[in-house]
Amino acid sequence: MPDTRAQQLRNLGKSTPTLHELHPRDAQIYRRQMEALREGNPHAASVYVYGGDEYAEMRLFVTDDGRSGIALKGDEIVSLYAHRDSNHPGAANSMLETAVAAGGRRLDCFDTVLPDIYAKSGFVPVARLKWNDDYAPDGWNYSTYAPFNGGRPDVVFMAHEPAAIGSMYESSSGRYVDSYDDGIGAVRARLGL
Repeated sequence: MPDTRAQQLRNLGKSTPTLHELHPRDAQIYRRQMEALREGNPHAASVYVYGGDEYAEMRLFVTDDGRSGIALKGDEIVSLYAHRDSNHPGAANSMLETAVAAGGRRLDCFDTVLPDIYAKSGFVPVARLKWNDDYAPDGWNYSTYAPFNGGRPDVVFMAHEPAAIGSMYESSSGRYVDSYDDGIGAVRARLGL
């Protein structure tokens, strides 16, 4: 990340830690951190945890204390995590922008607090998929997520646009699509992939 952007983040009270790339043989370490984050976290159901073999096929980046990290699955950013006891509070935007520098161009998430965070790092909503109870993640608690469309938030598909760094998320943006694959396709088309 450019020094000027790192300073902007620090001025906002955000951490800008150096990230270290894990070797594929250390994928289980990454997965264990993801699993540990889910323990006792009422919002854990909104984060998908891949298998260790799947993480071994990704690029995995962690902070020096291992308590925050981000993964790249090709050009897709996945599995961003930050434990409350991390030595690097507020590092999400720094990690996102490091992942972009490493080739990340797209991501998707539930329309909760995450799109607001991602927008600040230049991710813009391209498409959205309406909630479907049949595909609710294991452990989903509709009461916990009630502030977000009554516990049934859309899935938002976002593309990185450098000119949008520092922007605000608009919850009504992005066109509705009929399937998850259509959402991925819309983002890839927007990025020219």
